[in-house]
Amino acid sequence: MGGFFWVDDYWGATAWSHFETQIAKVLPPSDFPIEDVPIDDPMLHAVFSMTQVPQISNFQFWRRSGGRTSERGPDSDVVHLRVIRDTKHRVMVVMTHNTDIADSWEREGEDPDYFREFSPNGYALGVNVLVHAMTH
Repeated sequence: MGGFFWVDDYWGATAWSHFETQIAKVLPPSDFPIEDVPIDDPMLHAVFSMTQVPQISNFQFWRRSGGRTSERGPDSDVVHLRVIRDTKHRVMVVMTHNTDIADSWEREGEDPDYFREFSPNGYALGVNVLVHAMTH
């Protein structure tokens, strides 16, 4: 058995605080701390070498806002990639906060500009996380 849980598309300090409170009920932080994933972590270089975690807004926001990516303004300027690992250092939970990675996969066919802007990096992150989780 195996697998992991990926939480995506939640924005701002309030959403983070709520998620952190709820996940602690299932995975106590004393046993399963939330870790920020540094850019040199092997997860970000499993297949594609990434230099940053992309901020990808949802398709509708991007279109309405004229191409902005921070859906909550200054409250969501910084993208976070975080994980919870088990005692053998295997990834159990992946958290991409202040970004909507999945929209780069779901919405790629709706607008060629959106695809070019977001899908290559969104897919690269998804492939890296998946390959790393399956091999570690």
